[in-house]
Amino acid sequence: MKKNTLVILTGLMIGLLSTTVYSAENEASVEDRLKRLERMVNSKGLVDIMVRVESMQGELQRLLGEIELQKHSLEEIKKRQRDLYVDIDRRLLQIERRSGAVSSSIPVAPVTTPSTIGNKTKTPIEKATVATPVPKASKAKEGEQVAYQKAFDLLRALRYEKATQAFRQFLTDYPDGRYAHIAQYWLAETSYHTRKYDVAVKDYQKLIDNYPKSPKRADALLKIGYSQFELKSFSKAETVLTQLIQSYPGTTEAGQAENLLQKVRMQNAR
Repeated sequence: MKKNTLVILTGLMIGLLSTTVYSAENEASVEDRLKRLERMVNSKGLVDIMVRVESMQGELQRLLGEIELQKHSLEEIKKRQRDLYVDIDRRLLQIERRSGAVSSSIPVAPVTTPSTIGNKTKTPIEKATVATPVPKASKAKEGEQVAYQKAFDLLRALRYEKATQAFRQFLTDYPDGRYAHIAQYWLAETSYHTRKYDVAVKDYQKLIDNYPKSPKRADALLKIGYSQFELKSFSKAETVLTQLIQSYPGTTEAGQAENLLQKVRMQNAR
């Protein structure tokens, strides 16, 4: 009886030991598996990060390339703008010189009444010679040219704020000067290109009101139309564009005004 009991107890102990060993092995196996899975997950995470970094580097290179292209395009635009300024200014000055030559070729009516000092009678030519201060006139003209060129050089360098100050000072110093109407046009352009459209409208309008013979009146009307469009004053834009088309039919400015007028009317119809 005792032997049977001992055998049974021994068997139970062996079974318990086997179960414990098996459980320990299983726990160790599960832990190893978890560690392996964790390593796999971590490894996959690193791969994803590396893929994303490479993708971002590629996107960055692409953006840098686009920035370089944009910088190049901007420089080209600035160069064309400077060339355009120079070309327009050259044409305006040519027109100004031609108009000045026509004015100087008109004969002046002679004075019929001679003036007498003592016993000597002065002819009209002698009177004109005595009365005309040629050196002062030449000096004033030279000063006007220098002041105008200084302001225009600032504009050509696209230094708009400095150019605005210089042109306003020029118009203060030479309101009736030979280049006053050209200076007024460039002054308006500086406001337009710095998106100060409300100021630009006033400056262009001054050109139209004060210089009725300026060759840039049609362009000034067109720029007022563009400025009013940018200011969303569509009714005012329509009025000035219609005026331009009626006053300067068949011109390049009128053609541009017709295109802009279609956009303005679409906005008014909303």
